[in-house]
Amino acid sequence: MLEEQYTLQVPVAPGGAPVFGHLFRFARDRANFLQDIRSAGDIVEMRLGRRSFYVLNAPESIHDVLVVQSRKFSKGMLFDRVRPFMGNGIATSDGAFHLRQRRALQPAFHRKHIAHYSEMFADIAHRHVSRWTGGHVIEMDREMRKLAISMMVPTLFPSDRNSATGQTIEGMGEHISGNLGVLVQGVLRATILPPALAAVPTPGRRRFLNSATALRRLADAAVKQARSDPEGHGVLALMLAYGEGDSGGMSDLEARDELLTFLVAGIETTSTTLSWALHVLARNQDMADRMSEEARAADPVDITPAALPYTSRFIQEVLRMHQPLWFMGRRALEEVRIGQYELPRGAEVVYSAATLHRDPVYFPEPMRFDPDRWLRQPEKSLPRSTYIPFGSGNRKCIGDGFACPELLAALSAITKKWHLHADPDRTVRTVADAQIHPSSLPISLTPRH
Repeated sequence: MLEEQYTLQVPVAPGGAPVFGHLFRFARDRANFLQDIRSAGDIVEMRLGRRSFYVLNAPESIHDVLVVQSRKFSKGMLFDRVRPFMGNGIATSDGAFHLRQRRALQPAFHRKHIAHYSEMFADIAHRHVSRWTGGHVIEMDREMRKLAISMMVPTLFPSDRNSATGQTIEGMGEHISGNLGVLVQGVLRATILPPALAAVPTPGRRRFLNSATALRRLADAAVKQARSDPEGHGVLALMLAYGEGDSGGMSDLEARDELLTFLVAGIETTSTTLSWALHVLARNQDMADRMSEEARAADPVDITPAALPYTSRFIQEVLRMHQPLWFMGRRALEEVRIGQYELPRGAEVVYSAATLHRDPVYFPEPMRFDPDRWLRQPEKSLPRSTYIPFGSGNRKCIGDGFACPELLAALSAITKKWHLHADPDRTVRTVADAQIHPSSLPISLTPRH
């Protein structure tokens, strides 16, 4: 009788084609495709050519994989494809090595360091937005990447700008932006396409490989410079110091991989989230005014949810409605039972926080942007793994405590100084490539008085 409680055959997502399965539809409109198949079941099989992926739609199933049975899963195929270009950092590593790297990084995210970083973010954001001029249209998606870089780089390795380290890092910041965009797009291509097609030496592929090489060289230079600087006290220095005296600390290669992980994951997700936030604010002046008033009333260096409660709820809502990562994955290390279904060893399992966060079962009127929904429905009241902007379990993003002060500092600085105006003649489309981001974001500025 017990065995009859379980269904062995996972339902296949509708709309598949012979041979190619759902590959073309997924490649053409992946975010909407994942949204559409939520109604097909708690777990749905998606076929991309000959390869099957098991899409988790129910929070209970996601929680089972990420938390309850996490030891039965590795990072999976998606990260196998990323690893040659991003290295074996905390985002891509597995097992004992992942645990060691997480322990090495943990001190950098202690609350005493976060408080120090928050003050840096506030100062950097204020100086950055003060350089803008009113009456001009700014492509804010590009500008937010610059701002994210300007906050991230000196936090990783703060240094006197006139020192050798400072000059190396300043030069690194200037070169990151263009290479980062090309790298992220290339990683997406390497992830989705079969290996033989992904390796075809197209001009885009060559640009991708050149950018990946350039970023690795920049990261190598930063690690080398940090090794020679005994005064270093940023995230990179804390990484390098871990284990000194017994295991010898991180190697240069390990530090390089972690640095690349921070640059790719931290900068891109932060800049994309900020872009969506400004997209909303430029179309909702009452929200922008409320945020501005809150920022003006708060202590300029107190960048916390307690000091900026409305801005904090606004960020929660941006991460709900505009979650930048459209799906993540795991691989079953053994046969595993999830809910009603048995998945085979080696099964590739994926989930989409972006579609989960728009499920009306858990978020009434999901397409209505409403920061105050978090007053009526606090995050703690939701079922486990229903709201997971930074993941969950032992692989939850280690930088979540780092990202929130960045977002708070940036939005407070912008709304305190500027009115934002959307271009009425430009349509902002949602694009799902490496992340779900706005197609472009032209916004004009007028100063607040």
